[in-house]
Amino acid sequence: MFTPLNSIKRSSRNSGSYFPYKEILDSLQPGSWNTLLWRTMCPTYMPKMVVEDTADGVLLRVVVKPKSRTRTFIAEIGVESVNLNLRAPAREGKANAELLKRVAKLLKLSTADVILVSGSKSRDKTLLIRGVMADRVLGILRAVKNNK
Repeated sequence: MFTPLNSIKRSSRNSGSYFPYKEILDSLQPGSWNTLLWRTMCPTYMPKMVVEDTADGVLLRVVVKPKSRTRTFIAEIGVESVNLNLRAPAREGKANAELLKRVAKLLKLSTADVILVSGSKSRDKTLLIRGVMADRVLGILRAVKNNK
């Protein structure tokens, strides 16, 4: 259900007026037309991209599914992350090690060039990939996803 603007209380934080954009976006159901409407109305909302160029390399945002029985490595390439299936269980860093090895092999890089930046104990992970450009990473991921 759509939340009208006049029903949301404005509160003051610090010196200026505060409008709770983030709280509204978090309360909406994903995929609903309300979410799309609020994201277009919210001037400060910037969605996270799947790949992002940085000074150190490329940041790749992934969501992993450990101990998956499906054979395909890349399940889905979304707007904000890539969903990956891993065979290793999420115990003692086995899934993280498999993730780093398989991404390095997929991109034809050394395992030292793929670094787990955040999410070591979460399904949402951010990888730093050195030595490649963002468009090449996204191109390889799409090509592998379309071939299998």
